[in-house]
Amino acid sequence: MCTRVLYVGQDDLVITGRSMDWMIPTGSNIWALPAGLTRDGAAARNSFSWTSAHGSVVSTMYDGVTVDGVNDAGLGANALYLSAAEYPKRDPAVPGLSVAAWTQYALDTFSSVAEAVEELMNPPFGLVSPVLPGGHAATGHLALSDATGDSAIFEYLDGELVVHHGAEFAVMTNDPTYDQQLAL
Repeated sequence: MCTRVLYVGQDDLVITGRSMDWMIPTGSNIWALPAGLTRDGAAARNSFSWTSAHGSVVSTMYDGVTVDGVNDAGLGANALYLSAAEYPKRDPAVPGLSVAAWTQYALDTFSSVAEAVEELMNPPFGLVSPVLPGGHAATGHLALSDATGDSAIFEYLDGELVVHHGAEFAVMTNDPTYDQQLAL
């Protein structure tokens, strides 16, 4: 089971750690990506596009899915598998963003968790969930942290976005849904 942990210590120390426990080899690589890259949401038709405002260093699965990273503003992002994730029904008129690019979009676009929460409450795209190697649906939740120690967890459940925002949301695993993780 993957786990993401946020530690906030003395003297503005902020550390985010993550374990990667996946059932098949992921072909992980680390990439350094500059600002100014033109991006495609990999949604097949009517794909969302953007230009990266921030440079980032990322870890990928299958050499194309950004699962972890940090950008030049100090925003960190971690995507973990969540079997219960259910994205809204795709409206073909709205540009699509593959959930495989969700983490990279956050790193490319935002300087802080608060900025990300504000925009992602009403995103300019609809999420699309491809099938991963091994036949698993690309369903997950996204954790963001920043240099101030702020944190947010984003989950789509029953087609609705649920956000847990605050420094107290410091630990996340794959399953169950985050509200159930908090109850445990």
